[in-house]
Amino acid sequence: MTRVRDIILISIACVFAAILVTQVMWRGSSSAVLSPDRGTGPSFNLSFRGGFSEEDWYVSDFTLKSTFFRVGWVPANVHYHPTSISLELNRKPAAPQPFSGAEVQKLGFYGFGRYEVVMQAAPGSGAVSSFFTHTDSYFGDPHDEIDIEFLGNNTRRLHANVFAKGKSRGSIYIDLPFDAAEEIHLYAFDWQKDAIKWYVDGQLVKTVTSRDRPIPHTPGRIIMNVWTGTPEQYSWHGEPTFADRTQASYYCVSFRKTGDTSPQCSDTFAN
Repeated sequence: MTRVRDIILISIACVFAAILVTQVMWRGSSSAVLSPDRGTGPSFNLSFRGGFSEEDWYVSDFTLKSTFFRVGWVPANVHYHPTSISLELNRKPAAPQPFSGAEVQKLGFYGFGRYEVVMQAAPGSGAVSSFFTHTDSYFGDPHDEIDIEFLGNNTRRLHANVFAKGKSRGSIYIDLPFDAAEEIHLYAFDWQKDAIKWYVDGQLVKTVTSRDRPIPHTPGRIIMNVWTGTPEQYSWHGEPTFADRTQASYYCVSFRKTGDTSPQCSDTFAN
Protein backbone atom coordinates (compact mmCIF):
# COMPACT_ATOMS: atom_id res chain seq x y z
CA MET A 1 0.00 0.00 0.00
CA THR A 2 2.90 2.37 0.74
CA ARG A 3 4.27 1.94 -2.78
CA VAL A 4 0.85 2.53 -4.33
CA ARG A 5 0.32 5.60 -2.14
CA ASP A 6 3.70 7.00 -3.17
CA ILE A 7 2.93 6.54 -6.86
CA ILE A 8 -0.43 8.27 -6.49
CA LEU A 9 0.91 11.14 -4.41
CA ILE A 10 3.95 11.79 -6.56
CA SER A 11 1.88 11.60 -9.73
CA ILE A 12 -0.39 14.24 -8.24
CA ALA A 13 2.54 16.29 -7.03
CA CYS A 14 4.13 16.60 -10.43
CA VAL A 15 1.07 17.20 -12.57
CA PHE A 16 0.93 20.82 -11.36
CA ALA A 17 3.36 21.72 -14.12
CA ALA A 18 1.04 20.25 -16.71
CA ILE A 19 -0.72 23.63 -17.14
CA LEU A 20 -3.80 22.16 -18.75
CA VAL A 21 -6.03 24.96 -19.93
CA THR A 22 -8.99 23.61 -17.98
CA GLN A 23 -6.99 23.70 -14.73
CA VAL A 24 -5.56 27.19 -14.95
CA MET A 25 -6.81 30.71 -14.36
CA TRP A 26 -4.35 33.00 -16.16
CA ARG A 27 -3.45 36.33 -14.57
CA GLY A 28 -0.91 37.27 -17.20
CA SER A 29 -0.61 37.07 -20.97
CA SER A 30 1.58 34.00 -21.36
CA SER A 31 0.06 31.78 -24.03
CA ALA A 32 2.60 32.95 -26.61
CA VAL A 33 5.47 32.27 -24.23
CA LEU A 34 4.22 28.77 -23.51
CA SER A 35 3.54 27.79 -27.11
CA PRO A 36 5.68 24.72 -27.86
CA ASP A 37 8.81 24.75 -29.98
CA ARG A 38 9.19 21.14 -30.96
CA GLY A 39 12.91 21.36 -31.55
CA THR A 40 15.24 20.43 -28.70
CA GLY A 41 16.98 23.30 -26.99
CA PRO A 42 20.73 23.85 -27.23
CA SER A 43 23.25 23.51 -24.43
CA PHE A 44 23.43 26.45 -22.04
CA ASN A 45 25.10 27.50 -18.80
CA LEU A 46 23.22 30.24 -16.93
CA SER A 47 24.64 31.62 -13.71
CA PHE A 48 22.33 34.03 -11.94
CA ARG A 49 25.44 35.99 -11.03
CA GLY A 50 24.95 37.43 -14.50
CA GLY A 51 21.36 38.44 -13.77
CA PHE A 52 17.97 37.03 -14.72
CA SER A 53 16.74 37.50 -18.29
CA GLU A 54 13.13 37.04 -19.36
CA GLU A 55 14.54 36.17 -22.77
CA ASP A 56 15.65 32.91 -21.15
CA TRP A 57 12.89 32.35 -18.58
CA TYR A 58 9.13 32.52 -18.17
CA VAL A 59 7.98 33.56 -14.69
CA SER A 60 4.76 31.67 -14.03
CA ASP A 61 1.73 33.82 -13.29
CA PHE A 62 -1.40 31.75 -12.78
CA THR A 63 -3.42 29.88 -10.17
CA LEU A 64 -4.21 26.20 -10.48
CA LYS A 65 -7.83 25.17 -10.03
CA SER A 66 -6.39 22.03 -8.55
CA THR A 67 -7.83 19.99 -5.71
CA PHE A 68 -4.29 18.75 -4.97
CA PHE A 69 -2.08 21.85 -5.03
CA ARG A 70 -2.66 24.68 -2.64
CA VAL A 71 -0.67 27.44 -4.32
CA GLY A 72 -0.92 30.00 -7.07
CA TRP A 73 2.25 31.02 -8.90
CA VAL A 74 2.92 34.68 -8.07
CA PRO A 75 5.71 36.62 -9.87
CA ALA A 76 6.24 38.84 -6.80
CA ASN A 77 7.46 35.70 -5.01
CA VAL A 78 10.47 35.49 -7.34
CA HIS A 79 13.28 37.52 -5.79
CA TYR A 80 16.42 38.65 -7.62
CA HIS A 81 19.80 38.90 -5.87
CA PRO A 82 23.34 39.70 -7.05
CA THR A 83 24.29 36.02 -7.33
CA SER A 84 21.01 34.11 -7.22
CA ILE A 85 17.25 34.07 -7.46
CA SER A 86 15.00 32.84 -4.66
CA LEU A 87 11.52 31.39 -4.93
CA GLU A 88 9.20 32.13 -2.01
CA LEU A 89 6.36 30.14 -0.48
CA ASN A 90 4.08 32.19 1.75
CA ARG A 91 0.72 32.21 3.49
CA LYS A 92 -0.85 34.95 1.41
CA PRO A 93 -3.80 33.43 -0.50
CA ALA A 94 -3.79 33.29 -4.29
CA ALA A 95 -7.50 32.68 -4.83
CA PRO A 96 -8.85 30.07 -4.88
CA GLN A 97 -5.76 28.62 -3.18
CA PRO A 98 -4.74 29.46 0.42
CA PHE A 99 -0.98 29.80 -0.30
CA SER A 100 1.28 31.55 -2.79
CA GLY A 101 4.28 29.89 -4.41
CA ALA A 102 6.73 30.71 -7.18
CA GLU A 103 7.88 29.08 -10.40
CA VAL A 104 10.20 29.82 -13.33
CA GLN A 105 10.43 27.85 -16.57
CA LYS A 106 13.35 27.81 -19.00
CA LEU A 107 12.06 28.66 -22.46
CA GLY A 108 12.36 25.89 -25.04
CA PHE A 109 12.32 22.10 -24.77
CA TYR A 110 15.31 20.00 -23.79
CA GLY A 111 16.10 16.34 -24.35
CA PHE A 112 18.90 13.89 -23.67
CA GLY A 113 21.86 15.32 -21.82
CA ARG A 114 23.13 16.43 -18.42
CA TYR A 115 21.10 18.85 -16.28
CA GLU A 116 22.70 20.70 -13.36
CA VAL A 117 21.49 23.08 -10.69
CA VAL A 118 23.25 24.82 -7.81
CA MET A 119 20.64 25.45 -5.14
CA GLN A 120 19.60 25.53 -1.50
CA ALA A 121 16.22 24.03 -0.59
CA ALA A 122 13.45 25.81 1.30
CA PRO A 123 13.19 24.73 4.96
CA GLY A 124 9.97 23.84 6.75
CA SER A 125 7.47 21.01 6.79
CA GLY A 126 5.11 21.18 3.84
CA ALA A 127 7.48 23.06 1.53
CA VAL A 128 8.61 21.36 -1.68
CA SER A 129 11.60 22.73 -3.64
CA SER A 130 12.02 21.40 -7.16
CA PHE A 131 14.21 21.20 -10.26
CA PHE A 132 12.87 19.02 -13.06
CA THR A 133 12.04 18.46 -16.71
CA HIS A 134 8.39 18.17 -17.70
CA THR A 135 6.03 17.95 -20.64
CA ASP A 136 2.47 16.69 -21.06
CA SER A 137 -0.76 16.85 -23.05
CA TYR A 138 -0.86 20.66 -22.96
CA PHE A 139 2.02 20.54 -25.43
CA GLY A 140 0.57 17.58 -27.31
CA ASP A 141 2.96 15.20 -25.52
CA PRO A 142 2.75 12.29 -23.13
CA HIS A 143 3.50 13.14 -19.50
CA ASP A 144 7.27 12.68 -19.36
CA GLU A 145 9.24 14.00 -16.39
CA ILE A 146 12.46 13.65 -14.39
CA ASP A 147 12.60 15.12 -10.87
CA ILE A 148 14.96 16.46 -8.27
CA GLU A 149 12.93 17.58 -5.23
CA PHE A 150 13.45 18.36 -1.57
CA LEU A 151 10.65 17.82 0.94
CA GLY A 152 10.60 20.27 3.82
CA ASN A 153 9.84 17.61 6.41
CA ASN A 154 13.23 15.99 5.74
CA THR A 155 15.77 18.02 3.80
CA ARG A 156 18.54 15.55 4.54
CA ARG A 157 17.45 13.47 1.58
CA LEU A 158 16.79 14.06 -2.10
CA HIS A 159 13.56 12.89 -3.67
CA ALA A 160 13.81 11.74 -7.30
CA ASN A 161 11.23 10.34 -9.67
CA VAL A 162 10.70 9.45 -13.32
CA PHE A 163 7.52 9.58 -15.40
CA ALA A 164 7.29 8.02 -18.85
CA LYS A 165 4.00 8.36 -20.71
CA GLY A 166 2.31 9.33 -17.45
CA LYS A 167 3.48 6.32 -15.47
CA SER A 168 5.87 6.15 -12.54
CA ARG A 169 7.11 3.27 -10.45
CA GLY A 170 7.28 5.39 -7.34
CA SER A 171 9.61 7.58 -5.34
CA ILE A 172 13.37 7.31 -5.16
CA TYR A 173 14.86 8.60 -1.90
CA ILE A 174 18.57 9.41 -1.68
CA ASP A 175 20.06 10.13 1.74
CA LEU A 176 22.39 13.13 1.95
CA PRO A 177 25.34 13.72 4.31
CA PHE A 178 24.13 17.31 4.85
CA ASP A 179 20.95 19.35 5.21
CA ALA A 180 19.98 20.66 1.76
CA ALA A 181 18.11 23.57 3.37
CA GLU A 182 21.20 24.77 5.23
CA GLU A 183 23.86 24.56 2.53
CA ILE A 184 24.35 25.30 -1.17
CA HIS A 185 25.11 22.21 -3.25
CA LEU A 186 25.33 21.02 -6.85
CA TYR A 187 22.73 18.51 -8.07
CA ALA A 188 22.48 16.90 -11.47
CA PHE A 189 20.89 14.20 -13.55
CA ASP A 190 22.14 12.72 -16.79
CA TRP A 191 19.28 11.63 -19.04
CA GLN A 192 20.07 9.12 -21.80
CA LYS A 193 17.91 6.85 -23.95
CA ASP A 194 18.29 3.83 -21.71
CA ALA A 195 19.28 5.24 -18.30
CA ILE A 196 19.12 8.19 -15.90
CA LYS A 197 21.85 8.96 -13.38
CA TRP A 198 21.58 11.38 -10.45
CA TYR A 199 24.58 13.18 -8.95
CA VAL A 200 25.24 15.19 -5.79
CA ASP A 201 28.33 17.43 -5.80
CA GLY A 202 29.65 15.49 -8.78
CA GLN A 203 29.28 12.09 -7.13
CA LEU A 204 27.00 9.46 -8.68
CA VAL A 205 24.27 8.59 -6.15
CA LYS A 206 21.63 6.72 -8.16
CA THR A 207 21.20 5.02 -11.53
CA VAL A 208 18.01 3.67 -13.07
CA THR A 209 17.95 1.86 -16.41
CA SER A 210 15.25 0.80 -18.81
CA ARG A 211 15.34 -2.57 -17.05
CA ASP A 212 14.30 -0.89 -13.79
CA ARG A 213 11.55 1.40 -15.11
CA PRO A 214 10.48 3.05 -18.37
CA ILE A 215 12.75 5.93 -19.45
CA PRO A 216 11.09 9.07 -20.90
CA HIS A 217 12.02 10.16 -24.42
CA THR A 218 10.08 13.41 -24.98
CA PRO A 219 11.94 16.75 -24.69
CA GLY A 220 10.47 18.92 -21.93
CA ARG A 221 10.59 22.23 -20.10
CA ILE A 222 13.16 22.86 -17.38
CA ILE A 223 11.22 24.08 -14.33
CA MET A 224 12.09 25.26 -10.83
CA ASN A 225 9.44 25.94 -8.22
CA VAL A 226 8.43 25.93 -4.55
CA TRP A 227 4.96 24.86 -3.45
CA THR A 228 2.80 22.95 -0.95
CA GLY A 229 -0.02 20.45 -1.38
CA THR A 230 -3.30 19.31 0.12
CA PRO A 231 -3.83 17.15 3.21
CA GLU A 232 -3.63 14.04 1.03
CA GLN A 233 0.06 14.85 0.58
CA TYR A 234 0.95 15.58 4.19
CA SER A 235 2.26 12.05 4.67
CA TRP A 236 4.70 12.77 1.84
CA HIS A 237 5.89 16.36 2.36
CA GLY A 238 4.65 17.04 5.89
CA GLU A 239 1.96 19.34 7.26
CA PRO A 240 2.34 22.97 6.10
CA THR A 241 3.95 24.36 9.24
CA PHE A 242 6.75 26.08 7.29
CA ALA A 243 7.63 29.62 8.30
CA ASP A 244 5.90 32.28 6.25
CA ARG A 245 8.03 33.37 3.26
CA THR A 246 10.29 30.32 3.31
CA GLN A 247 12.52 30.37 0.24
CA ALA A 248 14.54 28.11 -2.02
CA SER A 249 17.59 29.72 -3.65
CA TYR A 250 19.03 28.94 -7.10
CA TYR A 251 22.50 30.05 -8.23
CA CYS A 252 23.16 28.33 -11.54
CA VAL A 253 21.31 26.14 -14.05
CA SER A 254 22.89 24.38 -17.00
CA PHE A 255 22.12 21.83 -19.69
CA ARG A 256 24.69 20.03 -21.80
CA LYS A 257 23.24 18.19 -24.75
CA THR A 258 24.51 14.66 -25.28
CA GLY A 259 27.66 14.82 -27.39
CA ASP A 260 28.50 18.43 -26.49
CA THR A 261 31.49 19.54 -24.44
CA SER A 262 30.13 22.95 -23.43
CA PRO A 263 30.69 24.31 -19.87
CA GLN A 264 28.25 23.63 -17.05
CA CYS A 265 27.58 24.83 -13.51
CA SER A 266 29.99 22.20 -12.20
CA ASP A 267 32.87 23.89 -14.01
CA THR A 268 32.69 26.92 -11.73
CA PHE A 269 30.92 25.67 -8.59
CA ALA A 270 33.20 25.12 -5.61
CA ASN A 271 31.54 23.43 -2.66
